Amino acid sequence: MLVDTHTNLMWYPDHYSEEFVEFAWEAKKAKMRMTPDVHFAAESKHNFDSNPKQLLEATKNCDKVIVFGIKAPYCGINADQELIAKFVKEHSDRFQGWCSVDPNDPDCISQLRYYVNDLGLKGLKVSPIYQNWNPQDPRHLPLFREVEKLGIPINIHQGTSFVRTGPLKWSNPIALEDIAIACPDLRIIISHMGHPWETECIVFIRKHPNLYANVSALHYRPWRHWQAFITALEYGVEHKLIYGSDFPSATPEQVISGLGKVNDIVEGTKFPKFPEEAIHKIIYENWKQVIEF
Repeated sequence: MLVDTHTNLMWYPDHYSEEFVEFAWEAKKAKMRMTPDVHFAAESKHNFDSNPKQLLEATKNCDKVIVFGIKAPYCGINADQELIAKFVKEHSDRFQGWCSVDPNDPDCISQLRYYVNDLGLKGLKVSPIYQNWNPQDPRHLPLFREVEKLGIPINIHQGTSFVRTGPLKWSNPIALEDIAIACPDLRIIISHMGHPWETECIVFIRKHPNLYANVSALHYRPWRHWQAFITALEYGVEHKLIYGSDFPSATPEQVISGLGKVNDIVEGTKFPKFPEEAIHKIIYENWKQVIEF
């Protein structure tokens, strides 16, 4: 079963600021220099749009899809959580919705309870770099204890981004360790293997049983992609890597194509190859450890 564990439902100008889409467009053009496996809608800032029609078309070949939209007004993103709940209700045969709250909002825990208990959303999406919060600040632990109590998984964008205002100082995956120790039953998926701190992400998920990493947005950079996967193999955590597209960054098919090319950069050398069987499990099997439908 093909499950896309990482898609977005947001678009300009309803949910993105002018600055955000301009920086996103520059980042996308950089990705396109290295691989054709990038979603390209039009030669403009609207390349980061993902409206209902676009999302349905992009994921038509997926059996199940997880969709969310981050609530991060600090950097110019403010996804509509009610819209996401309505969308997944209308397409409940394939889509599962996750919510987002801003950990800086004093009301974030009650918002989380409402989104999960009343709207029926099944997971949480947060990000220190987009939302400007310190994962090592104990003031945020009650939110994550509540997520753990609710029994839902969480996707954390922990890694770099093109957003100008985003604090890189809080973006290394290791910064999440206080949360992982305080909430041992909390199922955490670290987006994009925490790039460019993929090695830190790998050693982090190795030592915590309920930590995983998704591989979306990695194939754009072939050298880093291969290094990250081989490092995961060396540390024995390739089974904790999970497929996702991060649409509209790429379509599901583009990410699968990119995963299949992971060894191309070392073809004809003595460098080790990442096993095809492990790639198959990343795409079709590994999600079962952390996500329920």
